[in-house]
Formats: sequence, C-alpha cells, structure tokens
Amino acid sequence: MSIPGLSSLPQVSEAALPASVRTGTAKDKEAYRAALGFEQVLLGQLVKSMAADGPLSEGPYAAPVQDALSGGLINNGGLGLATDLYRALKERA
Repeated sequence: MSIPGLSSLPQVSEAALPASVRTGTAKDKEAYRAALGFEQVLLGQLVKSMAADGPLSEGPYAAPVQDALSGGLINNGGLGLATDLYRALKERA
C-alpha cells in the first residue's frame, strides 16, 4: 500500500533521531521513520490549511514554499508528535 507523502520523506540525520532510536534495532528506526512520515503528512496538511487565506495560497511558489516549510520542520526533528507516536507503537508491540 502506498501512502501519499511517505515516498518523499526527507532523510533525517542520525543526530536528529531520539537516542533510543539511534541505539535501537533496524526495526526501531523503521518504526520511528514511519511515525515521522505520519507527522510530515500531518504538518503538510496543517501548513496548507494555514496558508489558505494568506499570500501563499496561490501562485507558482505556493506549493514549494509550503513543502519547504513542512520539510524543514521534519528535518529538524519535527514537533515531537513522531516521538510520542513511536513510544505508543513500542508499547503496543
């Protein structure tokens, strides 16, 4: 199954990963990247809805700027949602 937005998930540096993920297994890293992918999709939707009434709602640069903003947030560790989601996934496993 293909989830829109996950194929374009930016490469996050190892330093931006939580310590428990950095020292964890490959499965831990995969689970965290999936959580980060979800956060990226959510942030992308939030940025688009916030920009809907502003100067970035239309024009040739609207989508690239919105994508750059959400991508920049994700590249720098996101807002913390992925970390919480990852913990929840680990607890259920």
